[in-house]
Amino acid sequence: MAIFKSAISQKVLGYFFLNPQEQLYVNEIAKVLRLDKRNLVKKLKELENDGLLRKTVRGNMKLYSVNEKFPLYQEYRKIILTTVGVESSLRQILAAMPGVTEAYLYGSYAQDKMDAASDIDLLVVGEHKALALQRCLSELQKTIGREINAVNMDINEFKAKKTSADPFISGVLKGAKVRVFP
Repeated sequence: MAIFKSAISQKVLGYFFLNPQEQLYVNEIAKVLRLDKRNLVKKLKELENDGLLRKTVRGNMKLYSVNEKFPLYQEYRKIILTTVGVESSLRQILAAMPGVTEAYLYGSYAQDKMDAASDIDLLVVGEHKALALQRCLSELQKTIGREINAVNMDINEFKAKKTSADPFISGVLKGAKVRVFP
């Protein structure tokens, strides 16, 4: 899996596996992911040759999208999202945020039922500054092309809601979830 060694490949695959419905021109990909166009074009060709991306030509423009018919699509998707995609990015942000004790992805992302309009639901527990976290998340939102809906709770509130079987907390903890921190 040499594709995972390239930072450009990681960014491209991370974006497209999170947004499988997207079809973007080279210039759009370069702008969204903040990549050099020349190096990007080379990697897009490699990823297309490997079968991970597909190219659609409209006039003289090339649109790229993830190839959902790739034989190992689901396996690659899981690996990419966990190691270099949104989960990895969230882990890095949360690890750098003083006071965060635990965090979970829940909802359509955790259930693997995201569509084009889905946001990413995140529960963050701790004694952190919610506004500082939101600033960091807004940068990530631009990069991944998805809104991140963060619910912040301090430790005591989280414990109290767990104990009282609060419907929201019970739903998150009993339903499909992905622990992203610690």
